[in-house]
Amino acid sequence: MEQDLSAPCPLVQALIEALKIRHVRYCHWKSNIRLDDGLNAEDDLDLLVYRPHAEQFFAALTQVGFKLAEARFGSGHPGVLHAFAVDPDSLKLVHVHAYFQIVSGDSLVKSYHLPLESLLLDGAAKKSGMPIPSAEAEMVVFCLRILLKHSSLLETLLVNRHYGSVAEEFAWLHERASATSTRALWLDLIPNASGAEFDELCTAIADPAALVQRVRLGLRLSWRLRGWRRLGHTAAVASRLWRLVLLISCRLRRRRPRRLVAGGAMIAFVGPKASGKSTLGAALSSHLGTQLDLHRIHVGKPPATLLSAPFRLFLPLLRRALPGERSGEYQTLDRRNKMRYSFVYIVRMLLLAHDRRVQLLRSHRAATKGTIVVADRYPSLEVGAIDSSPFSDAAIAASGSRLKSVLMRRERRFYENLPQPDLVIRLVAPIETTLARDASRNKRDGPDPQSLRRRRDIETVAEFPGVPVSLVSSNRSLDDTIADVVRGVWFHL
Repeated sequence: MEQDLSAPCPLVQALIEALKIRHVRYCHWKSNIRLDDGLNAEDDLDLLVYRPHAEQFFAALTQVGFKLAEARFGSGHPGVLHAFAVDPDSLKLVHVHAYFQIVSGDSLVKSYHLPLESLLLDGAAKKSGMPIPSAEAEMVVFCLRILLKHSSLLETLLVNRHYGSVAEEFAWLHERASATSTRALWLDLIPNASGAEFDELCTAIADPAALVQRVRLGLRLSWRLRGWRRLGHTAAVASRLWRLVLLISCRLRRRRPRRLVAGGAMIAFVGPKASGKSTLGAALSSHLGTQLDLHRIHVGKPPATLLSAPFRLFLPLLRRALPGERSGEYQTLDRRNKMRYSFVYIVRMLLLAHDRRVQLLRSHRAATKGTIVVADRYPSLEVGAIDSSPFSDAAIAASGSRLKSVLMRRERRFYENLPQPDLVIRLVAPIETTLARDASRNKRDGPDPQSLRRRRDIETVAEFPGVPVSLVSSNRSLDDTIADVVRGVWFHL
């Protein structure tokens, strides 16, 4: 029976067609009450795949542009994987959560292997082209999952935080499933089951207030299904505690414990001031960082290190006492041509170079471990370019001080052998556009057109030999620019 309540987004439709052409046996096995959200990339697609068809399944994923991902820090489960792709029209990140075996039960650990794959795959129904189990099969598995979530204190707390959605889904399934057929399935599949017990658990799941009854039934069921456990009790407790720590850590850091199998990447946004680097970096984060481990950095303002922190404490005082030593003063063409640098400025640039190097080396290590690092600005070996060394060979020779020349050379060395980005997004926009944007910004010091003009040449000369560079015009609508950036970055990941 085919149900067409809503058309899937184009990417999901393409996946459904690719799976159909390859005769892959699969179904969307749970939470079909929210399948419309999955079809429109608003929620995960929980697909159960017949294991002998795994090769064809992977081929279909690759054909339509999905990239495989894995859970980090031991948070994954056997026989379960993730795949992601960006829908080219909506730019939504489509998440396929693929199962080759049903590992379920509790929310965090999934301590049980429920040997019910054939039962779910045998359903003949479809919704918008997506195969789904029979309502009776889905209801049996749903009841198992909910009761087993009540077999430990932590899992009980987790499932009952928003129990209204559980009761809603049960009512939705109960309305569609035949009570007689569902009871018969339960008696046939569950060891030592009884009809009276099935009626009792249905009443308990339907009633949000029946917490004690659900806990009692869950504990009894977990004992009877101990032969279906994939983890012993001690291992499950240890895994649950570890996953709880990981969950809290990721929430606090606003990070996701998932990474692409192909690895992470360092994505650098460069271009003139007010060309949209921060705006586009934030947009990229909102599109990819909701599901994948993504970290943003600002290379122009690296965090202080132990070496630079004491100096930074006095920086506001130095700015007021020595206004001629501000960075902006040294960015003027006249000041650069004179090549006269004070000791204070040289020390400040030395510490800034050190902080940038520490930040970029740390970020590069994160990228090699799978994190997508989005950098606002990036240094190059081009002396005089923004975020790079300002001290040319001629400036060092003209320093007039051995100490100054030593410090200037040391500053130059901090920029040598830095890890290069994997992709550079070079933003271009006319000076009139950047001036208008800068004037509309809500900044503490207000717009600064003079700063924008004097910095423009040093912000556009950086070169990155051997690194893919994507030239993006930001002199268009923001939506068009975001679309180009998201599609381009996804292609390179």
